[in-house]
Amino acid sequence: MPPNARPSDWTALAVLVAIWGSSFALSKVAVAHLDAAWVSALRLSVAAAALLPYALLTGHSLKSTSEQLRKFSWLAFIGHAVPFFLITWGLHFVSSGVSGLMMGAVPIFLVVMAHFALPDERLTLPKAAGFLLGFIGVLILIGPQQLLNFKLSGDELVGELAVLAGSLCYAVHAVTAKRLGVDDPVKQTAAVCLLAAFMAVAFALLLNPGGVMGKPASAYWAVLGLGLLPTAVASVVSYWLMHRVGPSFVSFANYLVPVFALLLGAAALQEPLNWSILAALAFILGGIAISRMQPSSTQRISP
Repeated sequence: MPPNARPSDWTALAVLVAIWGSSFALSKVAVAHLDAAWVSALRLSVAAAALLPYALLTGHSLKSTSEQLRKFSWLAFIGHAVPFFLITWGLHFVSSGVSGLMMGAVPIFLVVMAHFALPDERLTLPKAAGFLLGFIGVLILIGPQQLLNFKLSGDELVGELAVLAGSLCYAVHAVTAKRLGVDDPVKQTAAVCLLAAFMAVAFALLLNPGGVMGKPASAYWAVLGLGLLPTAVASVVSYWLMHRVGPSFVSFANYLVPVFALLLGAAALQEPLNWSILAALAFILGGIAISRMQPSSTQRISP
């Protein structure tokens, strides 16, 4: 089992939830004026531009072995360049409720993969029950009626598959990042974001060479915010948490993000709170508590 979460780990998880939960507004502004390829390319470029000088100024050498370079390239591809594009593009065709449910699948994907790939992340009965409760919380929050909104044809189906594929990429990234090891969160994040930026910019130039020109200032401010917070800062924090406590712990942020977004709306915009938000929060927090219980050896689920 991974080590018990310390107060600093819970604080870091709360920071992740706050950053990711407040990124929806920035994403909405960005995709209104820029296509998905350029949103991904610009936010990764901003993240790399912020992280590289920070890493150097804080004494983190970016010199890497060939093995590290292969690892960083894979993490850049599977955890940043590909899912950023897929999910941003898919959101053009699916409702926010459907996309929320599909992003809620990340922890489910992850806990199953981790069971087979990570010796200290074996699936246990408490962990399985906790993740199931968390997903039920997301379903309560978004509304069971969203299950009826899934489409089996047309652009909606393609968008759903894109978001689901992006969610799967996030899960693969989290498991392989833990399995391959975190050299140093700052160095690794800087290197991964730089490589992902090269990949994303090359793809955006190939797809739409002039797609970044002549856009309103709000679009550029939005990708600046996306690059600094949900990409640069969140990546450093998530790599540190994966190394410290494991990817399953980090994945609970996917359940808490939509709750935070609604609570932020209530606090900042006086949007009404209803019973579903409180019930969802109870299920999600209960699921986290149960999943962190230390099981007996007889409760482990064999591969």
